[in-house]
Amino acid sequence: MKKLQLAMIVVLSSVAYSASAQNYGCERKLQSLETQLNYAKQHGNVHRQRGLERAIANVQTHCSDAYLLRDLQEDIDDQQEDIDEILEEIQEKQAEGRVDKVERLQRKLERKRQKLADLQAEMEDLQSLPHAEGRQRSR
Repeated sequence: MKKLQLAMIVVLSSVAYSASAQNYGCERKLQSLETQLNYAKQHGNVHRQRGLERAIANVQTHCSDAYLLRDLQEDIDDQQEDIDEILEEIQEKQAEGRVDKVERLQRKLERKRQKLADLQAEMEDLQSLPHAEGRQRSR
């Protein structure tokens, strides 16, 4: 009887480990959310705490590394579209001689480019996690 119980524990723990091992990105996301939750609890931020608890439940239920990669790629594409629009707007304002607007747009462009670089670094980081070599890199 004890051998059967021990065997069941070993089998169940290995199944649980293999399921979680395939989604390293989700594990990291979960850890980040739990850290934020602890911070919200320490500072008595009840609304933030509830939102983070919902987010944690969603990650535990629905998260996969493939989803994270797809979502991140969408964010990268959106950021690139924003950059392209700002570049067009800069050209228009330069043609109109609106130096003040050009300077404001160039600052905005720099922030967008930094955000894009951060997203791309996050994508590379996620793709470098174990089991990422089997994924297709979209782009």
